[in-house]
Amino acid sequence: MGTRQRRLRALLGLALILLVAVVGVDSMVPVRYTAIVRQEAHQRRLEPALVAAVIRVESSYRPTVTSSRGAVGLMQLMPATARWVQKESGNGSSPSLNLTDPRQNIALGAWYLSYLLARYHHNLILALAAYNSGPSVTDGWLRQDRLRWNVQSGVDIPYPETRSFVARVLWYQRLYRLVYGIA
Repeated sequence: MGTRQRRLRALLGLALILLVAVVGVDSMVPVRYTAIVRQEAHQRRLEPALVAAVIRVESSYRPTVTSSRGAVGLMQLMPATARWVQKESGNGSSPSLNLTDPRQNIALGAWYLSYLLARYHHNLILALAAYNSGPSVTDGWLRQDRLRWNVQSGVDIPYPETRSFVARVLWYQRLYRLVYGIA
């Protein structure tokens, strides 16, 4: 790492400390359901900071939130996707699907995120793009050569909303590692 990169990291670190001091750590990077996040992340071979970051970006840790498109809960799962995950993960298609239940939502969301990582050959950018826009959209971008399998950043993602989602998740993932040591 060069001198310029070290200086930039130091400046970003100071800016983060100031921001956290002014805004407050819990309002900026809340952490709740830590035991569930850690358990499900480890079970799915995911970094807990990644799961925590997806939850932060998707719902700001509000378990009962529903999006305008119908996504529900902490990890903002579409009910049809959640039922598919429930079936594919071996948990059956129980009529007791409750996406506002933190344990159930995080378990299903972590399984789905792990599935997407495997599907996209552990390329985090593609997996997060698919989490946000859907695998069929991401597959279309790949087929049309609008994204490449070796993509390293989200700057080339065609949808601004998805591009922003990926950038925000990656940013919060770093914050969760730094602030809480969640790794």
